[in-house]
Amino acid sequence: MKKRVLLLLLAFALILGLTACADNKEKDIEKEKPLIKYAVMTGPTGVGSVNLIENSHKGKSAFNIEESIAGSPDEIISALVSGNLDMAVVPANLASVLYNKTKGKIQALATNNLGVLYVVEIGKEINSLEDLTGKTILSAGKGATPETVFKYIMAENDLLEGSDWNFEFKSEATEVAQHLLAGIGKVALLPEPMVTTVLAQNPEARVVIDLEAEWSKLSATPQITGVLVGRKEFIESIDADRFLEEYKASIEEALTDTEKTAELLGKYSIVKSELAIKSIDNMNLYYMDKEDLQNSLTEYLNVLAKANPQSVGGSVPGEDFFYLGK
Repeated sequence: MKKRVLLLLLAFALILGLTACADNKEKDIEKEKPLIKYAVMTGPTGVGSVNLIENSHKGKSAFNIEESIAGSPDEIISALVSGNLDMAVVPANLASVLYNKTKGKIQALATNNLGVLYVVEIGKEINSLEDLTGKTILSAGKGATPETVFKYIMAENDLLEGSDWNFEFKSEATEVAQHLLAGIGKVALLPEPMVTTVLAQNPEARVVIDLEAEWSKLSATPQITGVLVGRKEFIESIDADRFLEEYKASIEEALTDTEKTAELLGKYSIVKSELAIKSIDNMNLYYMDKEDLQNSLTEYLNVLAKANPQSVGGSVPGEDFFYLGK
């Protein structure tokens, strides 16, 4: 009897030891995963990454992602420049600004989304760019990309600011939406998901012009809104191609499983879930990398630089700005 008890105790101890070894092995594997200090902004620039972030927290990623959700680009700029961030998704022009600011220490790896700007009207007067003649258009971000892109499209259609139409700037898109809904102005330039917010609150509101569609009439390459960037030194220290595979899969999942993605966007305070479920399809999520990214983003930045050199940091980056693979 004593021998049987002893054997049972030994077997139990062996099982506990093997379990502990397995647990320790899993912890060691987890520790070996590269840590990525990663930032996205609220709104469309964070949508493509949310599944990637969730997978990392669930141990389904080859990387340990320590995310931060920024309310403005300024928070990301300072953190990337100081080295407190490794990677981030930022507006396309800001990627160029960061490259110039750090003298080439920032690289672009992939797109997050294409154009998300729309002209919204409360009424039934506008059906084309020409119908904006004589109108004052509410917009946010004086000197930012939306202004530059819109002015470029209008000028290419022989519609000049000041003589044919005017801007009235507000501090941010939410303020623009509030003014439009309050009847203080009838036309606004808005990004998603703010467009969906306005449409949901006023049945007379409608999208009258898709700026991505108008851009495509002028350029063979798309308008690029958000891009994934990283510190060049950090990118060289990880399996960047593996990371891009996971990042691409995250974007694709956002497109194919909008319900799950919307829930996660609410969970991580990127976009309210009820708003995300209605607007993801209009956020123009799109993955592009390497040579395709180099060609398209360079052309896009050249357009911005021609209209406003400071919007890209003074000059358009060269080939070393782009991660082209190892």
